[in-house]
Amino acid sequence: MKTAGIIAEYNPFHQGHLRQISFLRENTKADYIIIAMSGDFVQRGAPALLPKHLRAEAALRCGADLVLELPVSVSCASAELFAKGGVELLSGIGVTDVLCFGSEKGSLPLFLKTAEILSGEPEEYRALLKAALKAGLSFPAARSKALGEYASGNERNLCKEEYQQFLSKPNNILGIEYCKALLRQKSPMQPLTLQRSGAGYHDQDLSLGMTPSASGIRKYLKEQLTQGNDALFMDSSGSSPLSRMLPLGSRNILDTAFREKRFVFEEDLDMLLFYCLLSGDAQSFSQYLDVSGELASRIERMRNQYQGFLQFAELLKTKELTRTRIQRSLLHIILKQKNPPAPVGYARVLGFRKSAAPLLSAIKKNGALPLLTKAADASAILEEPSLKEFQETVFASNLYEGLISQKTKGHFLHEMQKNVIII
Repeated sequence: MKTAGIIAEYNPFHQGHLRQISFLRENTKADYIIIAMSGDFVQRGAPALLPKHLRAEAALRCGADLVLELPVSVSCASAELFAKGGVELLSGIGVTDVLCFGSEKGSLPLFLKTAEILSGEPEEYRALLKAALKAGLSFPAARSKALGEYASGNERNLCKEEYQQFLSKPNNILGIEYCKALLRQKSPMQPLTLQRSGAGYHDQDLSLGMTPSASGIRKYLKEQLTQGNDALFMDSSGSSPLSRMLPLGSRNILDTAFREKRFVFEEDLDMLLFYCLLSGDAQSFSQYLDVSGELASRIERMRNQYQGFLQFAELLKTKELTRTRIQRSLLHIILKQKNPPAPVGYARVLGFRKSAAPLLSAIKKNGALPLLTKAADASAILEEPSLKEFQETVFASNLYEGLISQKTKGHFLHEMQKNVIII
């Protein structure tokens, strides 16, 4: 049995994601494809567009065999901790042979070399990083500068400008973190990368013929809703950009979700964050993950200018702190997250194909992590700190479900009552 893994958000699942699954099937001859997927909150410090069970269903209908949930502490962590947690989960189930990730580069050697530098942290590299941080650069910018200077000075075949271009791309950065996590954990999984095509990670252009970015799709959806257009998949010509950019299985799920108002944008956090800001102060804010003393004081000083989640994140942004880092910090305050993610201690199943029954049996037999198929069994199966990790994820999902039920005026469904998706 050969099994391949992907760490993903599917926010939402689009044609580029389908291409990656097809690539794995064709190039690795994998019998099964496992997805380690973010839950209801994602790595850029925001709620996921659709509930996790709907996104899991979209993945299954588009070719995945099993979808496992990343704990919330992992799913809304920095790139390094997100990658670390994803690798821990896929390695811990004991059956994953290959880890595939998309990248702008599309070939492995540079990822492996950079991961080796970051894992070993040579003295010269540390000195360059310290100097860049002292010069006032944000950590991502400082690390990119230090890596570029170190690698080009120690590797004859590396051009500094080309290397820093490689380091400037978001999917390349995440790919480096995956490779670094594989090295540090001595994981048996082999890395494999697929070059992204079409729109870049942050590109919001939905031009004809271009594979879209998830951010471009979310922007389009928000614009259509703002304009009062409920027919998201239909325009005067009988189609829309989304019709050609989402696979049918994903498109139908997204269409139904939007008709039923089962979606969440950052603006849905506006009043929730405002309450948290009013009920705290600099001292209490600084207890939360990623919130430095300086940022905590800035939050307290500027909260009277608060107009909404996105507006406040932009207001707080500085040369040293990126917008994404600020959003993650604000989300940590909302979710009451104070500590970095603990090692992933369980594998929770969100959904699977019936044909993947042998895969589940193999995980139960070979995996080092408890396989959780029923949320209600968690207290009997898990021990601390894994149980706490699960309970934090349940809290976050219940908060997300509350946002959904408030929008739909429907019944609140507790996380422990939700069923695994089986197709």
